[in-house]
Amino acid sequence: MIKKRTTGYLLQDTGLVMILFCIGGAALAVGGADEILRPEFTVMLMGTFLAILFAGFKLTILSVIVAAFEILIYTAYKLYFSFAYGEVIEWLCYVWLIIPLAAVAAMYLFVYGNRQTELENEVLREQVEELVMVNSLTGLYNLRSMYIDLNKQIAYSERNHMDLSLMIVKLRYEQELRGVLSRKNYEALLQKLAYIVTDAVRLEDRTYSLDNHGTVGIILTCNRENSEHVKKRIKANVEKKEAFDGIMDRSIRVEVKVACLAYDRNLYGDDMVRFKQKVENELQYDV
Repeated sequence: MIKKRTTGYLLQDTGLVMILFCIGGAALAVGGADEILRPEFTVMLMGTFLAILFAGFKLTILSVIVAAFEILIYTAYKLYFSFAYGEVIEWLCYVWLIIPLAAVAAMYLFVYGNRQTELENEVLREQVEELVMVNSLTGLYNLRSMYIDLNKQIAYSERNHMDLSLMIVKLRYEQELRGVLSRKNYEALLQKLAYIVTDAVRLEDRTYSLDNHGTVGIILTCNRENSEHVKKRIKANVEKKEAFDGIMDRSIRVEVKVACLAYDRNLYGDDMVRFKQKVENELQYDV
């Protein structure tokens, strides 16, 4: 990773220095040219800028074609006037046989080096996301944390002959609410929902934010029958008129779907993903 980073920075620096040299050389050529040559040099400079622009937008083939076509046309133009009218080709004109393609190559080096840095940043971001255990919006532990804790809690409950259930709370009409609310109010709604759900369960029960759409998972140390009390308490708290004051219009009602299943090793074994999916399937029956 360090080697790739160093290579990327080196390519960027090399490309930038080459671009500056090419642009500086082209500017000096235009400034030092005679009045007769200055218009054609200016046209060549504009063509070089166009090729650099295409290279900057990662249109490498198009930029090379533009630069090569520019050189070909200019060469044909100077040779024609040299053979037809006997004009002497000034030494400064030969600069334009090199600068366009050199500038494109320099920009390509810069873009390629920048791409290496971008790829490294993407890898680092993915690695960080794999390590993150907390949802940044709600402050609750995320889905990855829930799977880890489920395995631990199941082992603990089995040793102590305790019941364990998984409950999932999901916003009803979530897409409609997201379309009606501003982004700020929508995020405030999710934060408030997470707080209400957490406040409705016991201290020893654990809550998790499963996605960025308000879905909350709860690990309960009770059986399915006793979890019905938790379900009713959550729904009652969410449906209070003052629950979302300052976030929602009073005419818009927030409702949730709640499903819960007790863990059974004979059915799920150590497959926590299957266990969660089974609970999610139960949400459709909460009407």
